[in-house]
Amino acid sequence: MKRLLFIAAWWLCMAPMIHAQGLRYSVCIVEPEFSETDKALMSDYSLYMARAGMQSASRALGAYKNEGTYGSGVVIAHENHKFVLTNLHVVGYAKQATITFQLHDKTVRYPHCAVTNIGTADLAAVALPAESEMIALPLFTGEIEEDMAIVAAGFPELANKPSWQLTRGSISNAHVDLNSREHATRIIQHTASIDPGSSGGPLLFKNAEGKYSILGVNTWKAFYREGVGLAIGKEDVDAFIGSLATPSDALDNTFEPLRSLSGEEWLYVFRHLPETNQKSIKEQDWRLPLEPALQVLAVRDSLIQSGSKKAKQYDQSASHIVKDMDHIKHVRLMYDNYLGMNQQAGIQFGFDWLGFISTGVQFSALIAEPMTEEPETGAKLGYQTRAGVMFGLYVGGQLPIAVGKHFIAPRITQSAGAGPLNTGNIYGGFALLTDTRVGMDWRIPFNSCDLILGLNYDMNWLWTKDKLNQTPYKAAANYDAFNQYLQHGVGLSIGVGW
Repeated sequence: MKRLLFIAAWWLCMAPMIHAQGLRYSVCIVEPEFSETDKALMSDYSLYMARAGMQSASRALGAYKNEGTYGSGVVIAHENHKFVLTNLHVVGYAKQATITFQLHDKTVRYPHCAVTNIGTADLAAVALPAESEMIALPLFTGEIEEDMAIVAAGFPELANKPSWQLTRGSISNAHVDLNSREHATRIIQHTASIDPGSSGGPLLFKNAEGKYSILGVNTWKAFYREGVGLAIGKEDVDAFIGSLATPSDALDNTFEPLRSLSGEEWLYVFRHLPETNQKSIKEQDWRLPLEPALQVLAVRDSLIQSGSKKAKQYDQSASHIVKDMDHIKHVRLMYDNYLGMNQQAGIQFGFDWLGFISTGVQFSALIAEPMTEEPETGAKLGYQTRAGVMFGLYVGGQLPIAVGKHFIAPRITQSAGAGPLNTGNIYGGFALLTDTRVGMDWRIPFNSCDLILGLNYDMNWLWTKDKLNQTPYKAAANYDAFNQYLQHGVGLSIGVGW
């Protein structure tokens, strides 16, 4: 009986150690939890960061916004509490995560676990519930040496879902010097196979007794080289674990400033920063995809606080003169009514140079009422509506002013054209035309174009041998000379800028 009791007691004491050798009790799947509002914001910024040339950040946000984004993690212990250690880029900006352990006989899932801490070396910690029976692994206490046998554990993707993977290899470089990874004091290069989804999983050493300890956290893979995995070393991991006593609110502070700013508004700010700032932001090595977006706002605020005369151009809510339009090409449909006498409808194709100068070509139809006569007797038959086709050029100036998200642009243009007015008319049926237009455009920006609405006053000079149903400003002395007409009217236009 005593022997049986001794065996039972030994079993109860040693069972945790036996289970500890099963890594599935220590290595898990980490799935960040995002609200629908946050997903919509990420989707919005993903689009506009791509348009800003920040393709890698845009792709990363595309992953965060989708369902099923995940990585790996490993259980650690600190001050009688259990945490899952993973990469910051795995949890992203999530405040909570679902932790899943795929055991041989069952699946254990802990939803809504709080993300408590983030570190400067792409590390994050997620708190496990107090009742969790999962087993924490210790840090390796020895010296990491090259050619040292190691094990990588995690849940890379297989058939579009996380799948357990345990691979073996060796340390190929115990201390990698990557200048771009300024936050990591030590990076370990190894040959164990890791794949997308392995991020946050542990790099492990297995001792002679079959027990595992943590050498580092798998974080990067060199896709352009065979068998090159990179892990954050135990020094950074140890320092990060020491910070777990104080929960971090850095994630809230990081995400919050962007909630009230749309991606389109952010892109506007970015494009109006000095070129040196734009280049610096695009070339820096960021930990998370929204960090460059936040840096844009930081630079803008700095420029505004500097008291610069140009500061207003960084604030889309402030009215200011716009020196360069995002969409400089335009096409317009025009209509002018000359006090009920004659009318003109046409189309313009042009460019806005430096935001202030407009040039282009135009085609128009002049709808007039010339006097017609009997060809043989010369008897007057009365006024009939005729249409003439005019082709010409125009040049003008404008002053674009940003008002909130929209633009208003006072403008003046001068055009000149010529064309047949009434083909077959005994007087020649030809006209010369000049238009002076003074008015205002209202530009409504969209993702890839501007809607342009215009209202203008038009003063028109028309020279033709035809006699129109109005008194000429200067009548011709004979049929071989041109009558000169002065017309006034109101014009409308609608167009698209791109």
